[in-house]
Amino acid sequence: MDRKWILVSVATLLVLAFYWGSKEIAHQWLTQQAQVNAQQSLLNSIGEMRHALRRFYHLPYLINNNPDAVSLVVGRLEQSDDVEQSLSQLDKAANTEGWYLLSDKGRLVASSIAGDHISNADLQTIVADIHRLGEGTSLVLKTKGERPFYYLSAPIFEHLAIVGIVVVQLDLRLLTDQWLTSSDLILLRDPNGKFFLSSSDTYSADWLNDADNPVKITNKTLLQGESLTLWNMDNKHYFSQTIRLDDVKWLLTYLSPTTPVDRTSATIGLSASMVFLLLFLTGVIGYQRHQKLLSQQRIQALIKESEQKLNQMINKTQVGLILFDEQGGIVDINAMAIEQFAIEEGSFADISLHQLLEQDKDAQSPLFLESPVKAEKTIVEMSAVEKVAIRRDHSAFPVLFSLTSFPFHGTQYYLATVLDISKRKKAEHALYEANMQLAQRVEERTSELREAQARLIESSKMAALGRMSSAIVHELNQPLTGLRTLTTSNALLSERGEMAMVSANNELIETLIDRMVDMATQLKTFAYSKPERLQAVSFTEGLQEVLRIYQQQLLEIDVRVRLPSGLPKIEAEEQRLRQVLGNLISNAVDALEHTPQPRLTISVTPTESSLEVKISDNGCGIDSDALSTIFEPFTTNKRIGKGLGLGLSIVANNMRDMGGDVQANTNQKGGMTFVLRFTLISP
Repeated sequence: MDRKWILVSVATLLVLAFYWGSKEIAHQWLTQQAQVNAQQSLLNSIGEMRHALRRFYHLPYLINNNPDAVSLVVGRLEQSDDVEQSLSQLDKAANTEGWYLLSDKGRLVASSIAGDHISNADLQTIVADIHRLGEGTSLVLKTKGERPFYYLSAPIFEHLAIVGIVVVQLDLRLLTDQWLTSSDLILLRDPNGKFFLSSSDTYSADWLNDADNPVKITNKTLLQGESLTLWNMDNKHYFSQTIRLDDVKWLLTYLSPTTPVDRTSATIGLSASMVFLLLFLTGVIGYQRHQKLLSQQRIQALIKESEQKLNQMINKTQVGLILFDEQGGIVDINAMAIEQFAIEEGSFADISLHQLLEQDKDAQSPLFLESPVKAEKTIVEMSAVEKVAIRRDHSAFPVLFSLTSFPFHGTQYYLATVLDISKRKKAEHALYEANMQLAQRVEERTSELREAQARLIESSKMAALGRMSSAIVHELNQPLTGLRTLTTSNALLSERGEMAMVSANNELIETLIDRMVDMATQLKTFAYSKPERLQAVSFTEGLQEVLRIYQQQLLEIDVRVRLPSGLPKIEAEEQRLRQVLGNLISNAVDALEHTPQPRLTISVTPTESSLEVKISDNGCGIDSDALSTIFEPFTTNKRIGKGLGLGLSIVANNMRDMGGDVQANTNQKGGMTFVLRFTLISP
């Protein structure tokens, strides 16, 4: 699949490269031809334009020597009707736009048309040129929105002095009549670079002179080194050639569209790429056919080689293979099966399937079944069935027998695999005897382990009892010793009559007795059994009550409680909840005893099914190694007389009995954080 896509990618790249190359070559050649044709068209246009204008150049001289015209401009003739009539006749005969007779200062004396006279600015320009040159002149004038006019003028002399001027007005649009049938554009500019005539109605002289309609002019060099100029107007591209007409001092620009060249070069490129693609596909198809032929030859060689390898594998395998027909007759057999059944080479044709296996009538997988349709026995497939095989010398041996359908060329065959399991059977028998011996030894060892376990349990009980007794004795020895000392002191003090000291000692005795009562209470609490039924308890009320109880101990501690409003009730027991919170707050108070700025933080966070409570302090904390045993009974880091080490064990037992859990973590900046999780009551 990857090779196919690589071939498609390469073909696509080659076609695109060939298309681009052929298109570029064609574009270069066609551009040269277009330039040559445009140059010829330019020359033809110049000739046609000069020919059209040449027939008007003599017109002013038809009247500059007319006696009436001379008399009129110098003032000797008062009436101008005859002269104006002559001008009108000449205007119609010459197909011009107006004839004007001016004084030497530019005053209009006579005209062939009434009303639509030449402007004063145009008159002054013509007069200036006549006096400057002293001979006939030509001038182009174009006003935005107006037609371009071409003025031919000649001086009127009297005694070698200019006394008047004859002006003939031509509409230059007469030049565009012969350009209308061409798709090329011809543009004319005056010496100042202003456009005054265009062969296109779309790109008129006014449009070209408008600064809002810029013309983008670029230069390009062909591969042969020839340079050309391109004009871009409204995203339409033209080949440009510009020439100066010295006789009229105009700039003539000939624009031929690049579209025909682009289309023709694209067509040539596409055609060339299609031819290349056709040749490429033809080559690929031929190559594929050749490769297919070679592949078929290789496949045939591989098939022959595979057949040879398969025959070797069949003959070298340690499993017997026998091919049967539908009647159970042997069709083919490998060397191992011949060895297993002690069959002579080439004598298996008369041997059938039932002669090689012992027929067991009670077997769940018989070799043959009765066919109700054919009224005869048919072979039944089986897989890895233990059978007893019969050699040709009538000796028997155990085998693992499989029979599989083997259709070939429309004929039904059966392939039998025979694996001699004599060694395995011997090994199974030996393994069975070893298992029996091992089972007996395991039973004996199990009895020994049970006795050892019972002894170990008794030892553990005694060790636990010893730790508990040691802790209790250790805790009770101090108050008992104090009681003995105080009672002895009271007897001596009573004899002396010092009753004040006796009263003080009695108060100490009561304190020691209260401590012993607290120890007994902790032991009693530790021995509490799991409550029979939990109930809905308000955590907020329980926490408030515990904080009131420990209000005196918390006076010097910065206590911060983050308790959301509207907390749902939890599944707990009121007494155990208060005991859990009280033990943790009491431990925090003891841990904060020597802390400079003691702080206790209690934060409550409800989730979907549980309530998480964090009780954190910045006290002395414990080592991280002791976290694993912190909830075990009689574990404490307090000094003697401060407790039995049952507080956190009671907390853990109570949380477990209420269906929650507790975790202890050391804070990074010192102190401990205990995390309690309670089960919420479903609303």
